[in-house]
Amino acid sequence: MIVIAVGPDASMVRHAVTKHARKADPDGQSTSEMDGAAVTMTDVIQAIGSVGFFSAGRVVIVHDLIAKMNKAGGRGRNAADWSALFGAVPDASTLILADPTLTGIPAGVRKALPADAITFQGEPPRGPALVTWIRNGAASLGSEMDEMTARLLAERLYPQSWQRKSTNPAFDRPPDLELVRNEVAKLATAAAPGPITRDLVETLVARGDDDRIFGFIDAVIRGDLTGSTTELDRLVAAGEDPHKILAQLGQTIELTSVLASAGRREPAQVGREIGLSNPNRMTAIARGLRSSSPGRARRAVRVMTTADRMMKTGQLRDPMDVLYFVIAGMGPSPH
Repeated sequence: MIVIAVGPDASMVRHAVTKHARKADPDGQSTSEMDGAAVTMTDVIQAIGSVGFFSAGRVVIVHDLIAKMNKAGGRGRNAADWSALFGAVPDASTLILADPTLTGIPAGVRKALPADAITFQGEPPRGPALVTWIRNGAASLGSEMDEMTARLLAERLYPQSWQRKSTNPAFDRPPDLELVRNEVAKLATAAAPGPITRDLVETLVARGDDDRIFGFIDAVIRGDLTGSTTELDRLVAAGEDPHKILAQLGQTIELTSVLASAGRREPAQVGREIGLSNPNRMTAIARGLRSSSPGRARRAVRVMTTADRMMKTGQLRDPMDVLYFVIAGMGPSPH
């Protein structure tokens, strides 16, 4: 059996891996794990082909192998031979490939999969489903949270993405269920023996990092090179994930483009019409546009689109390189 589990939610991937591993090897005596970043395809083939205890099948879990091979980007003779790997899995054994950093299974991998393979995507719930998940999580801890309070928690942690995906998947920031679960546990402990209240959420839950990086984003859109690089350095030094910074930058540039095309319409109303969970964010974006020269929004979209294309073609791989590319592209034009 072959199982492939991808993200974006790491906790959902872990749950899927544990479920399938225990189903194939309940006592775990014939299960081994490998770090895909440190092994070769040949290493995995040898591991899955070896005989388990008492001549039974074995379970081999490999973390991040697909991500590594996909990043290498080999083609032709240099392409990863997934058919060879999948063909080496004995009928009695189970190979599990876990890649939470991927949001889908690459075409080359999917094409080589046998018909009976199991695939799993850890897509976290959003909108009403996420609110229900939060409330159920509170109930499982012996606590209680009403619908509006659960919605407030979701909005506070993921103001721009708790309801729906970004229109550009490259800049989406899905809810992290493990982080949400930890916040609910913290709130349940603080609220005991009573229910979790809005006041507790506002007091104990820090706002999502989009609020902390707005200064950086505004500096980028203004074309302030010094301000952009300084703010980016501060964010990274504070431990912010460059992938998340890039995602929020892309989302804000999308919203800036929408607002620039809305003429003189009231910004918050535009935000409500496009379904933003925090329509007032459009008001802040409007202030930034008023302090920028005409055409900044269109230029930002062009630069971001170019960066997105370069990421997809492998010209830019590291998120910091992408961020610096956008900063430079939004800076003053050379004379």
